[in-house]
Amino acid sequence: MNEINSNGTYPNYAKDNVEEPLKIDFSQIIVPESHKEPVGAGNVFANTEAVAKPTSCELQKIVQKLEKLEKMINPNSKKSLILWEEDNSFKNLISSIVNYSCTCDTDEEFPIELFDRLKALGTDVDSQITEGATKVADLQVQQKHNLALGELLSSAYISATAGLPIEQIEATLTDPDIQGYKEQLSLILNNAPDSEEYKNAEKSIKSKINNLENNVHITIDLERTTSKASALEYIKREVTPAISRLQTAYDTKYNAPVATQIDGEEAITSLAVKKSLSEKIYDTFVRPFANLFKRKKKVQ
Repeated sequence: MNEINSNGTYPNYAKDNVEEPLKIDFSQIIVPESHKEPVGAGNVFANTEAVAKPTSCELQKIVQKLEKLEKMINPNSKKSLILWEEDNSFKNLISSIVNYSCTCDTDEEFPIELFDRLKALGTDVDSQITEGATKVADLQVQQKHNLALGELLSSAYISATAGLPIEQIEATLTDPDIQGYKEQLSLILNNAPDSEEYKNAEKSIKSKINNLENNVHITIDLERTTSKASALEYIKREVTPAISRLQTAYDTKYNAPVATQIDGEEAITSLAVKKSLSEKIYDTFVRPFANLFKRKKKVQ
């Protein structure tokens, strides 16, 4: 017999027996580290450790910029640095390298490749500055020498047009650079001014005198060398603080002695033994080949 409610309706057993839906608090779920995704839009499991990944990418970009700068100052490079003071891209390239080197994190993982390349760049710059100074001095000596030769040849030409003996004229032409013009001077001395021989000889001598006095090639070399020297000085001035900062951080992390307790006694150990795995791999395998490549590059 069916039961009847007090209000005269039949009971609804299906409705009365329905269970409440299961509620899950997703905030309490623990996700393993290996299943977490990198930081990104909509990622509820983002963690701070993933933020370090872009830093490695940025480091590689800075290393690539260093390589570009090394190519620009290479003595065999066809790129001229004559107008470097007006080249904003050149200055921005150096600025980005220096800014990163002076602000990058050196505690968690030291940027050893960047440090090595910066030191190599500093050494290369110093070497090229010294070579440039020597070259400038040599060019200036050659410039004065050419001016003196130009005066001698000009005096010999005037003597020839005045009809002085060829022996007296030749006695002043002892330098190998102007000895070859004895024949032209002899033609001027022994031919009429309106003759073809006289005109050709005169043209040849005047052209040589003009080249010696103007020093066109030497002037161009001097301009290029002095301009590059000032660019190298600028690089040295900008990069030196970055190298010093990384050197200090390196010495503090790896070379500074650290006090440790062994069997109740204090012992001094070096932080060099605490290098990260990636840094040890770089020191063992990458750095020797990099140094070898640099030596080969300089020899070439």
